[in-house]
Amino acid sequence: MNQDLISKGSIMIRKVPLPIAIVLVVLVVAAVGGASLLVICYNWCPYGSSLQLTRKTGTAAKGRYATEGQQGVIEQMRGPGRHFLNPWTYSVRQVRDVVIPAGRIATVKNNIGESLPPDRFIAGPDEKGTQKRILTPGVWRINEFGQQVTPTAATIIKPGYVGVQTLREGKNKGILSRILQAGYYNINPAEIRVDTVEIGYRVWDVKTDVTVATVKDKDGQVRQMRQIKKGSGVAFPLADGKQMYLDFTVVWGIFPEDAPRIIREYGTLEMVEQKIIEPQVLSICKNAGSNLTTQEFIEGETREKFQQTVTQALQAIGEQKGIHFLIALVRGFHPAEDIKATIQARMLAEEEKITLKMEQERDTVAAALEQARRMVEVAVTDFDAETEAFVRGEEEKGRKKADEMKAEADRTVAGLLKTAEETKAQTVKILGRADADVIEAMKKAEAKKLELLIEAYGGPDQYNLATFAESLPDDIEIEYRYAGPGTLWTEMKTTLAEMAAKKILVGPSGQGEGSSGRTTAKDAPRPGEDR
Repeated sequence: MNQDLISKGSIMIRKVPLPIAIVLVVLVVAAVGGASLLVICYNWCPYGSSLQLTRKTGTAAKGRYATEGQQGVIEQMRGPGRHFLNPWTYSVRQVRDVVIPAGRIATVKNNIGESLPPDRFIAGPDEKGTQKRILTPGVWRINEFGQQVTPTAATIIKPGYVGVQTLREGKNKGILSRILQAGYYNINPAEIRVDTVEIGYRVWDVKTDVTVATVKDKDGQVRQMRQIKKGSGVAFPLADGKQMYLDFTVVWGIFPEDAPRIIREYGTLEMVEQKIIEPQVLSICKNAGSNLTTQEFIEGETREKFQQTVTQALQAIGEQKGIHFLIALVRGFHPAEDIKATIQARMLAEEEKITLKMEQERDTVAAALEQARRMVEVAVTDFDAETEAFVRGEEEKGRKKADEMKAEADRTVAGLLKTAEETKAQTVKILGRADADVIEAMKKAEAKKLELLIEAYGGPDQYNLATFAESLPDDIEIEYRYAGPGTLWTEMKTTLAEMAAKKILVGPSGQGEGSSGRTTAKDAPRPGEDR
């Protein structure tokens, strides 16, 4: 038995050489260790996340990312997928990626780096603080150790507005002359402030607050009195010392190129109304109204001139300040009560006088209108009679003209018919002569043809014989017998040629006396043949 085999019961075990056994053990241990190491080092990162690595060995990196050989957070992050990392060297933390949706942006703030000087607040790439760059819509891998992300809304300029930019720091710090038209902009709000300004025309108006109070006069009678709230409306004194209150409207606006100047000088459109429009309207109305009395102001024509004066004065001021004034309107006015009643009574009297005069003028016009109507009726009657007579005359002329035209047409038609009959007779005559000529030509042609045939057959008798032979039937049979001298057969020697022309042929040779011969029309010679 082989010495390498060891019997143990019924099982035979082969001895393995010691070197091979050692190698096998090492391989098994390496495989088990490698598998265990792979399981321990395996790290899975799903989509939408990243792995933040922290090195556990080396010198500590304080206040910054760890570099090669340093302990701390590593700047470079691992993306989605399988990663094998030594757990004794690295600690792994899964971090969600930053998602910026459409219509939003995100500012980035560095948590590590050099500190900013006091006069700056926008940091550079290696400085601590808010960065100039922003994150636009999308998915971003951000290391939370070194950077902090703050989402915010993007800058949206609506139609009818413009954006005025204010640079917060830098060489050109302040309001920029370049405006933003309506649209969508990714602008860092920490670096540039954007103020939206409405462009086009808008309305500023003021109204007088009037209340009605019940008061008693000197006689103890109760009556209604209008009271005006102080500070409401546009108030100014007139030339007669009375106070006038106006309901006033100003249509004004700014154009896009004027928006930076408005923001620089006044701040907002509301401040324009408070600082420019309201005080200027009060000042201009006071100056323009100081030369007018209450009665003059109540009159429509004078009030319209006052309105034009205020509009022109506001437009002159607007050209200097970048404001466009379209028109100033006086929507209502409230004079003093005592003078208002007097003026209204006088105006009512004048209106009644004007009304009476207008009624008189109306009656005069009505009488003239009635007279004119009657004249028109007479003129219409005369015109109808003249029109009827004219129509009858024109109808008579038309009928006469029609009769003349009909007679002329009849004569023309008769002449045409006569010409047609003559043409028809001439045609019949020509056709008759042509038919006679044709018949004569045909007769001549037939005579010429007959003459040529007779000449071809050698004479009239031969032609007659040929014609006779042609008319005989094809199956005719002729029998002839010898009957002695003096018969037809004995005379055949002198008339044999004629008999041949008549298609009567002699029977077969060798027949003797008393024999008979037979021939048919098919055996007869044709004209021009010799037998």
